[in-house]
Amino acid sequence: MVWQLKERYKFDWNRIFGKDAWHIEYSITDKCNRNCAACSHLAPLSKRPNFVSKEEFEQVTANLNRCLPDIHTFWLTGGEPTLHPEYISLLNIARHLYSEAYIGIYTNGTTLRKFEQDEWFWQFIKDNGIVWGVTIYNGEKRYIEELFDKHDCLNNLAIVRNGSSFTNLTNYSKGQEVSRKKYEKCGWERRKINVRNGKIFNCPTCEFADLFNEYFNESLKVTEQDYLIVNDLLTKEQVEEFKNPMPFCSQCNLDIRYKRLFMNQSSKRLMEEWADIETFMQK
Repeated sequence: MVWQLKERYKFDWNRIFGKDAWHIEYSITDKCNRNCAACSHLAPLSKRPNFVSKEEFEQVTANLNRCLPDIHTFWLTGGEPTLHPEYISLLNIARHLYSEAYIGIYTNGTTLRKFEQDEWFWQFIKDNGIVWGVTIYNGEKRYIEELFDKHDCLNNLAIVRNGSSFTNLTNYSKGQEVSRKKYEKCGWERRKINVRNGKIFNCPTCEFADLFNEYFNESLKVTEQDYLIVNDLLTKEQVEEFKNPMPFCSQCNLDIRYKRLFMNQSSKRLMEEWADIETFMQK
């Protein structure tokens, strides 16, 4: 089956964080070849690649497809997902199981150069309607657009953002209020789920808390109420009910989100990039 895009994919944060269609983000590795300060997936703190196996990915995605068959976009994320040695196979599995959805990959675009002359690669992207959601670094927007245009894949390119600056999306804290009002202020509360290690999370803040704990020897609590295990018993009703305030919300401070700007900065792996450090000093 050929699944070519008839028009350019429009990357729209309002749609992704909308309340109408489901979006899935599946983290296939914690490894990244960049070192961005305040990375919302905490990749600079990762001590191992944590590549998902093809077998686990297929089983988990099949169960997701069974309980959430009608989704808008299925994204591969990381880390940097193109570092996964089998990411092309994973895209193929996702396309096979979600034949009517957009299939995309979030990337920093740094591995694209090695495919400049690989016609099979570009034909695969085109025939399977794979969307490349690229964050632009070092002013390479023109090069990337020309590369996709050269291979007649411009419809498959979505510029996500400029990577010259990041704000603090992740704000670990202690003793925060958990309420419906607070939860509805959080952009992660919409119809989007994050999948990693066979579990569904409401947000990356909870999803990658283990990296924070391991690196800084902290003890953020992720309880059984903070995730769903993806198995053949999971239902759509359970997923919908799960999109509510959870115990982990008490360890996130929304009031300081977006308050710190990191311009062209490499991570120094300091706790303050991801946390309200005053509350950790009080323990």
